[in-house]
Amino acid sequence: MNIPQLRFPEFKGEWEKKKLGEVAEIKTGNKDTQNKIEDGLYPFFVRSNTVEKINSFSFDGEAILTSGDGVGVGKNFHYINGKFDFHQRVYSLRNFKDGYLGKYIYNVFSEKFYDRVIRLSAKNSVDSVRMDMIADMKIFFPCLPEQTKIANFLTVVDEKMQALKKKKGLLEDYKKGVMQKLFSQELRFKDVDGKKFADWEEKKLGKVFSFKVTNSFSRENLNYENGEVKNIHYGDIHTKFQTLFNIKNEMVPFVNQEISIQRIAEDNYCKEGDMIFADASEDLNDVGKSIEVVNLNNEKVLSGLHTILARPSEGTFSIGFTGYLSKSNSIRIQIQKEAQGSKVLSISAGRLSGISISFPCLEEQTKIANFLSSIDEKINHTVKQIQQTESWKKGLLQKMIV
Repeated sequence: MNIPQLRFPEFKGEWEKKKLGEVAEIKTGNKDTQNKIEDGLYPFFVRSNTVEKINSFSFDGEAILTSGDGVGVGKNFHYINGKFDFHQRVYSLRNFKDGYLGKYIYNVFSEKFYDRVIRLSAKNSVDSVRMDMIADMKIFFPCLPEQTKIANFLTVVDEKMQALKKKKGLLEDYKKGVMQKLFSQELRFKDVDGKKFADWEEKKLGKVFSFKVTNSFSRENLNYENGEVKNIHYGDIHTKFQTLFNIKNEMVPFVNQEISIQRIAEDNYCKEGDMIFADASEDLNDVGKSIEVVNLNNEKVLSGLHTILARPSEGTFSIGFTGYLSKSNSIRIQIQKEAQGSKVLSISAGRLSGISISFPCLEEQTKIANFLSSIDEKINHTVKQIQQTESWKKGLLQKMIV
């Protein structure tokens, strides 16, 4: 029977199946991304999750929007009730017929459309949507009051997620502002007696770090499965790691067992407090990004493909501090200036060595690291709450709709 697994008790009876083209008008826009205006009056929907601004509007009312091509195909969805404009490769579902609620359709469509696109595409990588993929998509509808109750309930869940995402954004902005003040020394900690710490030292990176390129050990075999040694490559630094790297997260692959572990000198393995820099990227914002290795727990870890291992001089830095220091504006700007290349930008150990850094005494370093780490913990906790809420909503949807 066409009834959901989970249902509000006051509703009975089977649901009806309809094509989206039978219950809504489907149109594409007539604007290009270049038409956006930074401080425009109306939302401008383009082929991404980012909503731009524009001074024109082509529709005023309830609508669902989704990308027609690009990396956002089947993944980007927006719901609006008001004035807006949209890109020529963005689809809009609007003018819903009586008895069919736009907000209900939005929840079902955004949950199920990607799977449909995958099934109908002959490509491994889906990059475009045809009109009929949307118009001929069939979904089940209960009566309008039940659609309304489902939509209102899911809206409450969405509002909770939006509140959590806003909280995450505020925490990230706060951290960014505090880091700027801490590493410009506008904001300083004091010692246990309430006295100021000593002035910060300024040195070249090469004077307090020694550099190693160890990625040759991980290039022999990139099929990492069930090995004895873990490998951190540049992709991990760009996409996976928080400020402090914790090997327990097991985000890094293993180097295959075929590599001879015996011939790797012990000095090549990462140690507590080491920094790992990504030496190349197509994006200027990513080149030279880094992580600090902490909490190794006796694991064997190599600095891998397209990375540079930087080892601090003994007794110079507190564990946890350099991971934040390397993300400060002054160091990031210097690294970006030193990056070379056209399509692919790179930074060498020699150029890293010439970067100037300022740092306080060990006690103040520890205070800074602990303070920023406490903010990171709050951000990570909020991220987990967002993920849990999204997972909960997904599970509910699967049970509440046919």
